[in-house]
Amino acid sequence: MHQHLDHLHPYPFQKLSALLRDVTPPADKPHIALSIGEPRHAPPAFVLQELSANLDSISRYPVTRGSDNLREAIADWLLTRFKARVSADTQVLPVNGTRE
Repeated sequence: MHQHLDHLHPYPFQKLSALLRDVTPPADKPHIALSIGEPRHAPPAFVLQELSANLDSISRYPVTRGSDNLREAIADWLLTRFKARVSADTQVLPVNGTRE
């Protein structure tokens, strides 16, 4: 193994779990889970409608480059959020499934 792997920090949610291990919330207050987990609420109706309308394409992986619309939306968000102007065609590459 690489010599620097020992210097990596634990995954943030593992660290959060360790920090909260001995914490007991007040009995008169509702618990608010701030950890990673499964959704506990029904998805919005429009999401279910879009999924249903596109079931024919759900079994195919998207191209690595992503759609033009997705890359443009990402570039627009970067401009709005960080005032960072990037080219959707040459500087945006979606990466699904990354954690950090």
